[in-house]
Amino acid sequence: MVYAAGYQSPFGPLTLFASDKGLVAVAFNDPSYAGRDIVTKECVLNPQAFPTGPIQQDESRFTSVFSELDSYFNGSLNSFETPLDYTHHGTAFQRRVWDALREIPYGSVVTYGELAEQIGNAKAARAVGLANNRNPLAILVPCHRVIGASGRLVGYAGGLPFKRSLLDLEGVTLGDDKGESSRDAILHAGTIAFSRSGYKGTTVDDIAKAAGVNKRMIYHHFGSKRGLYDEVFSIVEGGHKGTRTDVLQSSPNIAMRLKIYQLLETGTTSDVSLAADIERNEKRIAKLKSEGRMDSRYDTQLVARLLTIADQWKASSDKPHTRVAPVVNRLKKTL
Repeated sequence: MVYAAGYQSPFGPLTLFASDKGLVAVAFNDPSYAGRDIVTKECVLNPQAFPTGPIQQDESRFTSVFSELDSYFNGSLNSFETPLDYTHHGTAFQRRVWDALREIPYGSVVTYGELAEQIGNAKAARAVGLANNRNPLAILVPCHRVIGASGRLVGYAGGLPFKRSLLDLEGVTLGDDKGESSRDAILHAGTIAFSRSGYKGTTVDDIAKAAGVNKRMIYHHFGSKRGLYDEVFSIVEGGHKGTRTDVLQSSPNIAMRLKIYQLLETGTTSDVSLAADIERNEKRIAKLKSEGRMDSRYDTQLVARLLTIADQWKASSDKPHTRVAPVVNRLKKTL
């Protein structure tokens, strides 16, 4: 049997779960959840922390940890004595990472790379990041003390404002960088994901993993994958105006890929429109090649796909294609 109880922290509501051996999970409540039951996966932002099996609400089993959390949040406690029980959660590697997280001192931060080195695998920074994302015991297993290699705050299941608040509470100073909001992190990750795989080839899970958030946050901020895609394109079409545009400004080829994927996936029936789109992308490609900023892993492949689609359309269309043919032939020379 697993027991559950709600706890109101200064930075947002939590749901705690415990077995007879110790605390099993700390979940962040979803503020948009309209239901009354606090023990369903739908009520939390990090459903990976939700335990399996029958759950019974029983606040009497959480008196000790409530007291410790109260002391932590009022600044008088910097280590927890509450027994933890995650022996049946995660993989052996993930549990090693969680054990290492518990060794990070109060008021300190490490990067994912540094944490990977601490567990003896310096090349495992990405796997460490995924293990952080799967941590079922937020706060007590302090994954909030891990930051990006650049010193920026990165994904947190409870949202970056919650993470920032925990670090502020512990006296951690990261300069003027307050990190990016979960919405901006999703916009950033979605821009890159759509530029690499297109709308059809990108899943909500892909974006959530890259942004370091639960996928429910994507629906919360954008309504759907299509809503996020449309906002990405509103930034592209609006001249890179938005809250999170540095990825487009520093890598214009991303904007080019997005436009080519849009062309490939939406289809074009007009000879004039097709030629105009190809001409615009031809100019982008030529400019990027002259500046040495073509990414061979993605851009050359995309140009080839664009040419294939254009050739197929030209071969099957009974419409005049006097504008398409010379543009396609010029584009082929860029490969």
